[in-house]
Amino acid sequence: MDALHYPHSPIYSVSALARALGEPTERLIALAKRGSRLYRYVPQTKKDGKTPRHTYDAHEPLKTIQRKIVDRILSKISYPCYLQGGIKDVHAPRSIYANARVHAGSKSIILQDIADFFPSITVAHVRQVFSKLLGFSDEVSELLADLVTREGQVPQGASTSSYLANLVFWDIEPALAERFNAKGLRYSRFADDITVSSKTDMPQEVATLVIGSVTWMLGQKGCRPKRSKLHVRKRGQALISGDKVDAVTITGLVVDGSSPSLPKKERMAIRTAVKQLEDSARDWVGGPPLEMQKDIQRLMGRIGRLIACGHPEGLRLKARVRLVTRRGPPLEQHTQIAGNIEVHS
Repeated sequence: MDALHYPHSPIYSVSALARALGEPTERLIALAKRGSRLYRYVPQTKKDGKTPRHTYDAHEPLKTIQRKIVDRILSKISYPCYLQGGIKDVHAPRSIYANARVHAGSKSIILQDIADFFPSITVAHVRQVFSKLLGFSDEVSELLADLVTREGQVPQGASTSSYLANLVFWDIEPALAERFNAKGLRYSRFADDITVSSKTDMPQEVATLVIGSVTWMLGQKGCRPKRSKLHVRKRGQALISGDKVDAVTITGLVVDGSSPSLPKKERMAIRTAVKQLEDSARDWVGGPPLEMQKDIQRLMGRIGRLIACGHPEGLRLKARVRLVTRRGPPLEQHTQIAGNIEVHS
């Protein structure tokens, strides 16, 4: 069974935890007591451009301690390949591309989303991860749980939170994935996005079983599925919402073919952005204006998504952007010039 595994000895005392993290015991205890007050709210917007995403960033020194918990404990866990989000793994890299690749070329796909996932992960869940999965003492587990939660919940945005999201179903998910695999189904989870696919047509009774099994797993941890994000699709079928018709995507990538690709609308938008950049370059004097630097870097990032998916036009578009920006000093030199101006002003 492809299960979670912690290859190190459990931590049984707070003093041993302090040594492992390289922090004074008194500091860990003090920060755990007031940890909920050591966050700043960083509101973001979801892809629809309207719905707010409530994220938080820890203040120092809590932020540094959370980073150490990741580096010295959470990142040391061996994660199953069906977990794809927020995991550093040089042997089996995880990403939106790796997640979509699992399901590329499938004839049947079931997409499920977890509603309000991070707030649903409570301090009690986190204590169990440390005590039951990793085998730490109750005292150590309670202290760690207080260091990585805010007001009794896992805060989205903290460095520890993506790892805890992967771990919350530690005692249920491996068996679920194994049962799906035995039925010829492929299972993956990228944070709150769950995908189950089949290379063959999936009978209705199997799809019903899959949805019910995933819903049961979520319920065991007090989570619930987002009904509006539940989709059962066959290859080539689109998602229809009002007057919009979109291709079925997994973590933003189309999987109808043998490898993941960007949606057609996004590819066209990238080509249009490159053309607009070339048109605006006619008015430049010496090179791209400083105020365009972030836009150009953002465009290069979008082109990088094309390249990561293996789109042949990706490298051509990248070359066109580089050709335009080479008409003056490189973007890096512009940044240095701007920095010097700020220093001497």
